[in-house]
Parts: sequence; structure tokens; C-alpha cells
Amino acid sequence: MSQSKFVSQNEVEYYLRKIPENVPVLLLSSFYVGEKKSVFLKFYNPEDSKVYYWSEYFYESNNSEKHQPYCYVKKEFELEAMNAAQSDSGKFKINRVKKLDDIIDKEIEILQVLAPDPLSIGGTDNSFREKVRSWEADIKYHESYLYDLGLIPGAFYKRINNNLIFHEFAIPKTVDQYLDKLFDSKSQKNTANDEYDEFLLKWSRLLNQPIPNIKRVAVDIEVDSEEGRMPTARDHDRVITAIGMAGSDGLRRVYVLKRGPAVDVANLDPTIFLCDTEKEMLKKAFEMMKNYPVVLTYNGDDFDLPYLYARSQDPAIDPIEKKPIDKSIIPIVIKRESFIKRGIQADPVTLKDGIHIDLFRTFQNRSVQNYAFSHKYSEYTLRAISEALLEDSKIEFEGSIGDLSIQKLAEYCLKDADLTFRLTSFNDNLLMKLIIIISRISRMSIEDITRFGVNQWIRSMMFFEHRQQNIIIPRRDELLGKGTSSTTAIIKEKKYRGGLVVEPELGIHFNVVVVDFASLYPSIIKVHNLSYETVNCPHPECKNDIKNLIEGTTHWVCAKKRGMTSILIGTLRDLRVNFYKHLARDNTLNKEDKQLYGVISQAIKVILNATYGVMGAEIFPLYCLPVAEATAAIGRTTTTKAINKCNKDDIKVIYGDTDSLFLKNPSNERLTNISDWAKKELGVDLEIDKRYRYVVFSALKKNYLGVLDDGTVDVKGLTGKKSHTPPFIRNAFYEILNVLREVFTEKDFANAKIKIKKIVQSLAESLEKRSIPLEELSFNVMINKSPEKYGIRSQNNNSRTLGLDGRTKETDSVKGVPQHIKAAKQLVDLGQELKAGDIISYIKTKTNDGVKPVALANKAEVDNEKYLETMEATFDQILSSLNLNFKSIIGKPRQSNLDELFWS
Repeated sequence: MSQSKFVSQNEVEYYLRKIPENVPVLLLSSFYVGEKKSVFLKFYNPEDSKVYYWSEYFYESNNSEKHQPYCYVKKEFELEAMNAAQSDSGKFKINRVKKLDDIIDKEIEILQVLAPDPLSIGGTDNSFREKVRSWEADIKYHESYLYDLGLIPGAFYKRINNNLIFHEFAIPKTVDQYLDKLFDSKSQKNTANDEYDEFLLKWSRLLNQPIPNIKRVAVDIEVDSEEGRMPTARDHDRVITAIGMAGSDGLRRVYVLKRGPAVDVANLDPTIFLCDTEKEMLKKAFEMMKNYPVVLTYNGDDFDLPYLYARSQDPAIDPIEKKPIDKSIIPIVIKRESFIKRGIQADPVTLKDGIHIDLFRTFQNRSVQNYAFSHKYSEYTLRAISEALLEDSKIEFEGSIGDLSIQKLAEYCLKDADLTFRLTSFNDNLLMKLIIIISRISRMSIEDITRFGVNQWIRSMMFFEHRQQNIIIPRRDELLGKGTSSTTAIIKEKKYRGGLVVEPELGIHFNVVVVDFASLYPSIIKVHNLSYETVNCPHPECKNDIKNLIEGTTHWVCAKKRGMTSILIGTLRDLRVNFYKHLARDNTLNKEDKQLYGVISQAIKVILNATYGVMGAEIFPLYCLPVAEATAAIGRTTTTKAINKCNKDDIKVIYGDTDSLFLKNPSNERLTNISDWAKKELGVDLEIDKRYRYVVFSALKKNYLGVLDDGTVDVKGLTGKKSHTPPFIRNAFYEILNVLREVFTEKDFANAKIKIKKIVQSLAESLEKRSIPLEELSFNVMINKSPEKYGIRSQNNNSRTLGLDGRTKETDSVKGVPQHIKAAKQLVDLGQELKAGDIISYIKTKTNDGVKPVALANKAEVDNEKYLETMEATFDQILSSLNLNFKSIIGKPRQSNLDELFWS
């Protein structure tokens, strides 16, 4: 357990903001206050858009059983626990309690070791868990508190007297009828029990709660640039010149530092507020931030908020009195201020009177990227994501930001703040709603949800349920004792065999229907009762019954009890497939309700699609290899049975990958029959995902292209569509796709091949003649870390720098640096300011480095051979499907003269 340093005596007294009684408020987050030795909870009140607090600290005089940090010790380590407790002069209190041990399926007596503070349990070299083998000692205390009290972030509660009560909202009659059908369905009767039904009811009560439009503001700052160095919170020696704000209440404001020649105030935009000193500007911004329960930033954990805080404590902001801003009026809370001084700020930054959401970290989450936004963006810059989701972008300008006029600086800063806010408001506040729903499902604070990956979401959901059912959470070594892999992996880095892949029939296929097993792995986990305690359970009678063996493995599954994972994932899956998806399409409901149910369905999908993956990931605390292997094995069996059924019914399967089957020219009647069969015999839903006019399969694995019935070109796994590909290649790639879009018959296809050959030949000829503009030849790649972390620093900067391993090095160069970083170094050496998230545009050249930034290159230096290799790698993925070959089209270049092309 880790303790965070949060408040000091002169900061806000939380009891002045206690929750009003009998008012529904939304739980946002939990945090531990060290000096008060208590967890505090932040709640949002939609009625007045303010944050209120609750803590046992308010009522501890009336509560002798105040919650304390703790861990567990099993009996075999009792002596060590007693000795450790006694050696610390009575710091620890030990209770004997009974818990369920699901691995052995027995109730056991264990020791509960209570401590006065979280750091006594874990977090230092002298903590209890470092001395004695302990259970549940590494759970953050603010999370442990929520689990024990059964409190769910994102849910509504009421304070009645000194207690928090889950608030029940009335369920509309139409929605209630859908729920009744779910409980009464034939398939549910076959698989459900009282415990399963209870979870269905709990989920529906929780997820049907309304989602308020939380008042929020996006903040962006601009800082004076310096040649060759990026400003950091550690140094904070550069002046903040502008602070932009965009709020959900319509606020559009930017505070700008008054500098340089006199400014004609009358002609300035009304959103601009000029400030005479940096201190004045910061104080005004801080005062405005206090009006909002949620502050949004883009990369604000690593830059904006730490820099604002550090700068506010620098006497240089007050040119007359040389005094920093009083901490009591600063809304920002830095958990570990020492990290800023050392330049290692990595912890989330929060607020005293609200919460902070860093959208950079949110959009970096692969589950959000893939499942919530269908991989619409591939880079994580504010520009790239805004262009993909908002069809808008940052303001472009030439030169340094320090050269901008006050009006232009204000426009630039405010635009970034506005884009940041709109990423949470577009499509009826989709992202904010997703965050709240995922918070409800995972039982994690909203601030944590937006910063941690899906494995942590599922971990929290599972840990919460362990505590609610009084089950001890197993250690990693106990789960390893469940067994190892019994299948051989096909993919080298995997530990077991994965999903079934049916090799595609190469070439072009017309009238293809793709059917998906809806939530295949979650369905398998539900139907086959898969969980760490049920796979390879301790019961001899389960192991010895052939009905319980998992085909294709040496594992068996328990027949005596329902697994926790099976219940949690199964009920979520049933609610999504049989409840929320239907509600989202029900035209008898109003638009707002339909949108809400659509968001809930989407949020559940994000969780479900990641479940199987985390079960087989070693980073997951409840990682259990036999569970992941059993899930994949049953998936292969399920897919094989479906293929055999298709063959029996004369439905031709031309490709299959894990949970999808490509069917050639099936009739609607046969599609209905195969779907009904799958639901009845396999316990899974087989749904139509796509209808292709035609599909072309490549010899390369998992690469294909198709044209949907509406003319949309659907490309899978092809690098030509990636944003870092040079524009001249990418444009030609899409030109080829446009040709393919016009194909309706076999004859059209033959003509399309001729056109495509001409496109490729013309492009190669233009490259040979060096007639392509440098901008069109540029590779555009984002730097994910600040330049110094790659070992890059300005030639004018003689200080120590960080190498690739994060350690300090006295070095001017780092071997093995990627090409875009080589180009970035050249820019830094010339004095250009770069930071994490910037896009580096470079040309492949014949120079020693092999690359040059676009601004520094000339056409004579372009390495044509490297571009031909890129063209070949890109186009061959399509050409091979069309029975064409890149080298055959353009002619093989002479090895002695790479600038010459000989046409075949």
C-alpha cells in the first residue's frame, strides 16, 4: 500500500464541504490524507455542480471501529507475523478472522494485521510485507477502503445521518420489461442460478443510473521557448506566457502575459485577458479553475499542471516582492513534490476541490483506441486525435511560439484548450460517459480509470468482488501452482496455442458475408464456467469425470461451484447482448435514453474484449495460464464445429480468424439456420458483421482488402493506410483503393489491374526524375518521450543528459537511435524546441545519418532505393492479392546505379 502526501494544516478543511443530507451525489474518487489518517471521498453534486466530501474522519468520535490499513497472513507464517508485530512496539494489532480460500475451496482461519498507516503495511524497506509473507499487502489503501465498504466510483449515493446509501433510481417500464425477458429467457433458465440472477440485478441497478453532464474545464498553457531545450517542471525557469481555458458552461478565456510593445486593447478579442505580471495571471487562472469539479488537460500530468504548480512557487513570478503564491489558494495537488525537483514527475496530478483527467493518457489506452473509437487514430498527439475524432486541428504557424503576437498566441493557446474540451463533449459527451460507466464496472476512481490500462480495470473489479464475498485474494505463486501450458504455441512469443485461423483462399471473392461470434471468449468463460478457482479445481471427482475435461488440453473444470470470473463476465456479456444492445435500438425510447444504453453497451464491450487477453497476461495479478489456455482451446473447438456445420449445409468458408468466419455467397435462410444452431448447440451468438461486394485475400497473413456493399473500402493490416507512410505513397495507395472501389465484375477486376500497374509505374518514374516535393517524401513519426530521454540534447547544452535506459550519461550521441530520433537530434542541435508528442518529419537520404529533417534536406540527397523499398513493402500487400509483382511492374533496378530504373 502506498501513502500519498496530500494536505497540510493550512489547506482546506474538508469537513466544511460535507455532503448535504439526502441528496443524490456521484462518487468521483478516493484519496488518503496522511496527517488525518483517513480516506476521503470526493462526490459531485449535479444540483450545484460542486464537489463535496465524506470521511470517517468527520465522525470518528462516534465510530470506534474506524477502518484501518491491513494485510493478511496465513497460519503457516503466524510465528513470523507475531515476532514482526512485537518488534514494532505494539504498532500492529492482530485479529484472527475466517476467509474463503477459493484455490483449495475451503474456509480457513488467518491473521488480519492492522496498521496505523498504509506505509506500515507496504511501501518502505521496513514495511510489514517486507518482513513477513503477506496477502493483499500491495493494494492501495484508498482502493482497499472502497472494496471493504462496497462503494463504487461513478455511482450515486445519499448521505443519511453518517452513512452512505446507494441511491436507487426508478427504472422506466419499457426498460424493466426488457430486464424481465432476460431473466425469463429459456437460455438463461438453463444456465442461471440464484447467484447469477443476483449479479444480473446488481449490474442493471448500477449501470442504469443516469450519467450527469459534469461541469468541467480544459486547461492549456504556453511557455517561453529556449533554443535547444524543452521547458520542464523541474527547471521551471521559463515564463508562462498564456493560459487557455474552455469550459462546459461555455467559458472561452485565455490569460496572456502583457509583454513587448504597447497593445491596442480595444482591438483584442474579448476572450483575451491581459495580465501585467505572471503572478497575476497564475492567480486568476487558479481562481477560475476552482469553479470546476473536473479539470481536463492534454499531457497535463507530465507538463501543464506540474509546471503551473512549480512556477507558482518560484519567487521570480513576483518581480517586486519576490514571493511565491500562497499554497492555500493553489488548486493543484502534486502528490510528490520532490519528484518535480528531480525531474521524474510521473504520478497523476490531482486537485484539492475536484479531479484532473489527463486525456493524453486516456487516449493512449489501447482498449479505448481499439474498442471505444474503432482505431480511428493511430498517433496520440492532440493534432492527430482531433483530426480523427473532431475533424478539426491545431492552429499552424511558422517560426517560434515566442514570435507570435498577443492575439495569435491567445488564439493558438485557446484553440488547444478548446480541442481538449471537445474531445470529451463530441457525440453527446461520449468520452465522459464511457469513463463513468467503466468506472462503475471496474470499481475504480475516475482519475485512475483514465490513467491505467484495462488489466487494472479488471483487476479492480475482481478484487472488489473478492472482498465482498470474503474470499482471500490469491498470491501470484499460488496461481502458478494451478498448472502450466499443455499446448504448443504457434506464435513464438506465446505460451500456449491461441485461436483457430483458417487459411484464406487467395484471390478475389464476390458476395462475401462475415459472421462473428459475438463476445466469443466472454461467452466461453460464461458457458464453460472458466475462472482461476474452477479450472483444475481441487476436487478429485471433477478431475476424474470425463465430462469435465477441456478438449485439446490436460485441464478440467469444476462441476461443483460457479467461478467468480464466469459469473462477472457472463452477466456483463448477457446484459450487453440481450439487454443494452436492444435498448439502444428501441425507437419507443427517447433519444437520450437510447444514447445512454448505447454508451453502456460500448463500455461493456471495451471490458469484455479485453478479458481473455488479461487472463493470459503475466502482468495481470490474477494471471492463470490454464484459464487462458482453456478459453483458447474451447474457442478453437467452437469455431471448428461451426465450420463443420457450414460445410454440412453447403456454406463455403473462405477464411476464418479466431471469432470471425468469411462465408461466400450464403443465402439469408442458411445464415439464419447457422445462427440458430450456434445459439442452441454452442451457447454463442453468431451475428452478421459485414457484407462485402467482394474480398481480395493476400498471401500475407491477416492482410486482406474488401469493398463493402456501400462502396466503402475496408483494409486489414495494410501499412499503406498508416499515417507515418510518406504522403506520395499513401496518396497512391488510396488512388489504388479508389480503382478497386469501382470493381463490380470479373471484367472490371481485369481492367482495374491495368490501371493499378500504371499508377505504380508513374509513381516510380516520378521518383526517378526527383520531381516529387520533399514534403510528399517525408516520413512523419511522433516522439513518445522528451528528446533528452533518447540521449538527445542541444550542442549548446553541456549538462548531463538521459540515455535510452533512463540513466544519466556524459554523451553526445547514442547508438542504435531510431531514424526519427536522429532527425530530431539534428533539429535540437539547431535550436528547435521539441517535446514528447511532437511529429518529426524526415527524409531518407544518402547522408551519413541516412535521414534529414524535411527543412534541412534537398532533392539531390534523397535515397531513391530506400523509397522504392518502402513502395514495394506497401504495394506488394495489395499487388500480391491481384497476382501482380512490384519488381515486375517497374523493372529491377541495377545494383550499380540505384538511381536508374529499367522498365520491363
